[in-house]
Formats: sequence, C-alpha cells, structure tokens
Amino acid sequence: MEPVLAAERLTKRYGPRVAVDQLSFSAHAGEILGLLGPNGAGKTTTIRLLTTILTPTGGTFSVAGVPSTEPAEIRRRVGVLPESAGYPAQETGWEYLRYHGRLFGLDARAAGERAERLLGEVGLADRARTRIASYSRGMRQRLGIARALVNEPAALFLDEPTLGLDPAGQARILDLVRDVARRSGAVVVLSTHTLHEVEQLCTHVLILHRGKVLMTGTPEDVTRQAGADRLADAFLVMTGEAAG
Repeated sequence: MEPVLAAERLTKRYGPRVAVDQLSFSAHAGEILGLLGPNGAGKTTTIRLLTTILTPTGGTFSVAGVPSTEPAEIRRRVGVLPESAGYPAQETGWEYLRYHGRLFGLDARAAGERAERLLGEVGLADRARTRIASYSRGMRQRLGIARALVNEPAALFLDEPTLGLDPAGQARILDLVRDVARRSGAVVVLSTHTLHEVEQLCTHVLILHRGKVLMTGTPEDVTRQAGADRLADAFLVMTGEAAG
C-alpha cells in the first residue's frame, strides 16, 4: 500500500541555521503520527513545509500521491489546525464552517449540510447557531478541527491542539483525534511536546531534536531501541530535555 504522506530528505534552512535537516518518513491511511520534541525541535516548521506554507530548501515530499512541486493540489488534500488559530467572533460555528465549505467549492446546500455534520462529529451540534465569541478555548479547538476536515483531507495536521486546555479538555481533544483517524482514514500528524499524548494516541512517532530525526517507529519500538521502559525515558535520553 502506497503511503498517504511521505518525505525524503526534507530540509529547511534560514541562512546558516538549519530548522529541518533531511527529514525522511512515510505514513499510511488511518495512522496517527506524533511529531515529538522540545520547543525549537522543528515540529512547526515541518508542518509548514508539508502544508506548503513554506518552501523546502531541499528534499521532496508528497501527499496522497501529489508531489511537492504541485502545492495548489496539495492544499486541496490537507487540513490544518495551526498552533494559534483565529476565529471570527461574531459568526456562528455553522456560518464559519459553511463559509469554508463554499471556499472549497461546495454549493450552498452541500456546504451547510457538511457544516451540520462536522459540528455534530466534534460535539458542537448544540452550539451550531451561537456566536464563536461565546465558545470556550476547548470548543474553539474542536471547531478548528472541524474546519480542517471541511475538505475531507487525506492528511490532517494538528499543531499542539491541546495547548492551554485543562485535563478534561485535553482528553476530549485526544478522543476526537482518535475518532477522526478511525472514521476518516486520514493520516493525522500531531505535533506535541507532551509525552503522554504520544503514548496514548499515536501509532508512530518521530522524535525531533534541532531539526534532526533522532528515532522513528511505534512508541513501543522507540522505547525498545532506546533500552527504556517508557517513551518518556527514551525521549529524555535522546534529547537531554526534561520529560513532561
């Protein structure tokens, strides 16, 4: 089976500084790939490269068979929840999703129906007609995931989706991510520095440090290769960062 998402020696430089250094990996439909690393490891830069926000300095990648030389086509096949997302406070959740459906070429009726369905899937059906200004941070994160799913993407990128949420909100987002991967069959790329999220959720993990891949595999493979009992211990040994 061909991978949905693949990168080969993907590199991004800013002058003498290398933000992503020859990153290579592949991911298949339904997998949840964790990008794990401390701040500055290259996680967000990697997502920006794979979603065509940034242009690589070197290397290649593909999404659903579309090469990186066709960025407009890749953008039709990806969904993104950035680390800091803005929302129109005076619109309702339904209006916001319907608008994005129209941007992706759906007619008015289809866009409205998709908005209704996605709001139900992320647990916001009862708030569909209320203004986003009244949403909590956790609700906005769930709305952002719904927006990222409007175009039924082959690859979904989530950059620190649980940041700033309380434990209950974090758990709800993680359950939603797991359900999205199972139901949609999309590759989900989850950027995080929180170890328990990767251990609980991810089928594969890339441990990044200063733009380089230190190790990749299932969480169990990584701990075994590092000679550790837990992913937290393996991460600490490889990066020298405090776990947690």
